[in-house]
Amino acid sequence: MFQFLARRRETIILVLMLESLHIALWGAFDTPMLRAVWMLIHLGLFLLWQPVWRADQKLAWHNGLLFIVLAILFVLSRNWWLRTGWVIVLIGFCGGSIGTSVRERRANMLILAFLSFQLMIPCATALFSVPLAGSVRNVFAILVGALPLVLLAFPVSGAKPGRRPVDPVTAIAASTLVSLLVAGSLLTMYSGHVDYLTALIWTLTAIGGFLLLISWLLTPRMGFSGLTQLWQRAIINVGTPFERWLTNLASLFTRAQSSEDFLQQAMTELTLLDWVAGVQWQGLGRSNSVGVMTAFSSAFAFDPLAVRVHTYAPLGGALQIHCRLLVQLINHFYNAKHQERELTRQTHLSAIYETGARVTHDIKNLLQSLQALASIIASDESPAGEVSRRLLRSQLPHLTQRLQLALDKLQAPSDARADSAFLKDWWHDLQVRNPGRRPKFHTDISGDPLIPAELFDSVVENLLENLRGKHQVEPDLHVDVKLVSDGEQVYLEVCDSGSAIAPELAEGLLQGPVASQNGLGIGLYQAAKQAQQHGYVLSLQSNEPGRVCFRLTGRLHSG
Repeated sequence: MFQFLARRRETIILVLMLESLHIALWGAFDTPMLRAVWMLIHLGLFLLWQPVWRADQKLAWHNGLLFIVLAILFVLSRNWWLRTGWVIVLIGFCGGSIGTSVRERRANMLILAFLSFQLMIPCATALFSVPLAGSVRNVFAILVGALPLVLLAFPVSGAKPGRRPVDPVTAIAASTLVSLLVAGSLLTMYSGHVDYLTALIWTLTAIGGFLLLISWLLTPRMGFSGLTQLWQRAIINVGTPFERWLTNLASLFTRAQSSEDFLQQAMTELTLLDWVAGVQWQGLGRSNSVGVMTAFSSAFAFDPLAVRVHTYAPLGGALQIHCRLLVQLINHFYNAKHQERELTRQTHLSAIYETGARVTHDIKNLLQSLQALASIIASDESPAGEVSRRLLRSQLPHLTQRLQLALDKLQAPSDARADSAFLKDWWHDLQVRNPGRRPKFHTDISGDPLIPAELFDSVVENLLENLRGKHQVEPDLHVDVKLVSDGEQVYLEVCDSGSAIAPELAEGLLQGPVASQNGLGIGLYQAAKQAQQHGYVLSLQSNEPGRVCFRLTGRLHSG
């Protein structure tokens, strides 16, 4: 029993509220005191049911005072105008309530019918002294009073009870329509000299037929979809053609060089509307205005834009909503323009960083090559330094060329020339630059196509330099460099016999800079990016103890 009451608590409160209103209006116990008591009970139940304030919301003092004054007026006053106005307000609450399920919509229709009968029978007849037979009145009193009880038969909704949203436009339309129904019935009764019930039926039939016709015309499947489009366009285009406004904003967005330029032009465009006199706004640390500042203004705040629109007359409800939509569109485009500029700046900084990191690594490799060259010359004991002279003659041109390429990248990163060489020539130069037993070179070349020498140099120098550091930790390290080409594809592989790379480093080694003890990181990441730009792929082919291999793979162009 208690579970049943708990599940239907909101429905029970609603039924009791409607029944107490029914008793207060129809006068089941026709004494002023009892009517006042039932009206007070109704107001208390309404306060528990009402859709305006949440149950946990603290009422402001002026709202509480207004409700107390209203309750006192209902209790002490016997004015039917006040009761009629209250019923019209309840019709607005019910008609404007947005139902999300079939059950809620059916319940709203039932409540709306109940309140409409309250307005048409007891309120209208008492307010305008309309004669109504006692038997007819008693039948209506019983039937109308039974309507709220039907709500108890509705299945319990699974939704959590809470604040029900009320659409103000629909609420005003519903209360106005029912009021027109009563006024039309009274007018028909007096002009046609018929009884009130007959006039009510005639008016109800006429208004129902009119609404049915409008609904039929606005239904797309009936073939009159153009009327629906005209109605929707009229709702959107309050004050300005909406499609043209969007087109103009998009055009301004494309032409503007910065977000502030776009904002200035968009606000100027806003002042071209007939009803807008001027605009003030506050953007990202900057404020400005355009047009004439009048006494009538409306403020709109978005993130990061705050706008005050000055008009020649106070804005109505629909125009206020429309103006807010226009300003919100400007804010959306303004944010997009600012983010576009920020993305461009970040891309530029990223390009500078990548170029600087690559050049820094190239310079480091050059210095290490010079250091190795200097150590060989210092230890040269050959007659007349013959070994040193041959080494300088073979190495200095290559070092000079690499240094010039690095300088070109610094001066004009986007215009740096691509250094190409024939595959066999590059392979020969690589062996000359790395004399001795380590590394060992293996080749299987078919044809002699052109290759991006700078890319191949960068990959090999990075890998060999990392292996030199690894050799200091693992003295028995063996290094093999293998070049294979069939004239269409090529792969360059550098393998060593040392320990495997840690899995946590290997996972992100070529995807971005990683922290390591032996230099693996930014150099290989830049080499992998450079390979991607040339249509090649640098990958970790094998990562096992005794066999760690990096491979550069790509397609070739015949020379």
